[in-house]
Amino acid sequence: MKLLITGASSVLASRLVAVLLERGKFSLRLLEHRSLARIESCETISGDMTDPESLDRACQGMDGVLHLAALTHSCNNAEYFRINRQGTQNLINACKRNAVRRFIFISSAAGNRDGGAYSLSKLESEELVCESELQWIILRPSEVYGPQMKEGIGGLISWVKNLKFIPVVGDGSYCMSPVYIDDVVEAMAQVVMNPDLTNRKLNLCGPEIIPFGEVIDRLSRYLEVRRNKIFIPIWIAKLGVSLASLMKLGSFTPDQIPRLLCRKDQDISQTATLISYCPRKLEEGLREYL
Repeated sequence: MKLLITGASSVLASRLVAVLLERGKFSLRLLEHRSLARIESCETISGDMTDPESLDRACQGMDGVLHLAALTHSCNNAEYFRINRQGTQNLINACKRNAVRRFIFISSAAGNRDGGAYSLSKLESEELVCESELQWIILRPSEVYGPQMKEGIGGLISWVKNLKFIPVVGDGSYCMSPVYIDDVVEAMAQVVMNPDLTNRKLNLCGPEIIPFGEVIDRLSRYLEVRRNKIFIPIWIAKLGVSLASLMKLGSFTPDQIPRLLCRKDQDISQTATLISYCPRKLEEGLREYL
């Protein structure tokens, strides 16, 4: 199978490429808008999700596409829709022009109408994929953690290691479902290798749904440190993040708070039925690399 992978410089993509090459059934073409280091046994190509001509070149001769490229942080909400939503439409169009039938879209468990601009851009991208008339699969990872993953759970781990007081937005009752990176990669590989699996949305979440405050407590116990939580009213957190974003302090973006607080679809029962999916619990994943 000849497979195009977008967003190929990401940690998730690099681990997936290694697994697919190990299984030896794929000819891989890797697309990234920056120049890529050459990867043995893979073709690398430069392109941009907003440039239809470059996507046409990338899709030529391919049997399928795994679309992982996405903008995840921006202070400009319009950019999420330009790159994520319109970029997905551009890629769908390129697939149709080049007779690429299979389309695997890596979305997000946070894709909904209440989670801010990023979440909405992913949801609207899913809708485009469903309406595309391609042989599509949508995979929706939750909070992926593991080696080299510095955001999400990785960022919380850094906080717990280095801060005595951990900020918690609101009461910390909103839930996460941490999933170890290798479990996500294995699920992605299984989907790629099963061409008969089509027109499905599969959640790639962990086996546990854990309140944010409890995640902090469990990370603290695992790392054998005592940490205190500071509860910050939601309106103050939103104001603080907005000001930090305007002042370009750190990597804060205005949609981070609604993305954190929104309800997410974390049910993995259908995923476990359709593929062999048995993700690790939080501490089991942490033992793999900490």
